[in-house]
Amino acid sequence: MRRNDKEIKDHEIILKVLNQSETCRIALCNGLKPYIVPMNFAYHDNTLYLHSATEGRKINILRKNNNISFQMDVKTQVVTNEIPCNWGMKYLSVIGSGKAQFIQDAMEKKEAMDIIMAKYSSEITFEYSDESLNSILVIKIEIDEMTGKKSGY
Repeated sequence: MRRNDKEIKDHEIILKVLNQSETCRIALCNGLKPYIVPMNFAYHDNTLYLHSATEGRKINILRKNNNISFQMDVKTQVVTNEIPCNWGMKYLSVIGSGKAQFIQDAMEKKEAMDIIMAKYSSEITFEYSDESLNSILVIKIEIDEMTGKKSGY
């Protein structure tokens, strides 16, 4: 990171960003052409879990190249100034990378869905029909590296 003064070194703050952010943007590469897509996600034990349809552009790319980068942010706020070039942003963000895997095992897929659902719901338990579990893909990203950055906080 170029600006050490903006690096989030406290792992607990990084975890808060991961848990408070509602959207994870994943970056993929199809040959020389980058592709980025926002997704619902959850974090657990150095792993991201993403919920997806079973087909589409991102799935086609991941089948060819499972390298993935990700980004999420919270507390974003525009900071204005009388001088236009002195405007800025306040934010807390996390970026990282890892390798994506498709979860095939039904029990592991259910456990991953429970982690995702718990992030967005106050419910404690969830029921999934075999049909609904078969109609989705769950992508597991074991994180290779991750850093946090803050601006204005």
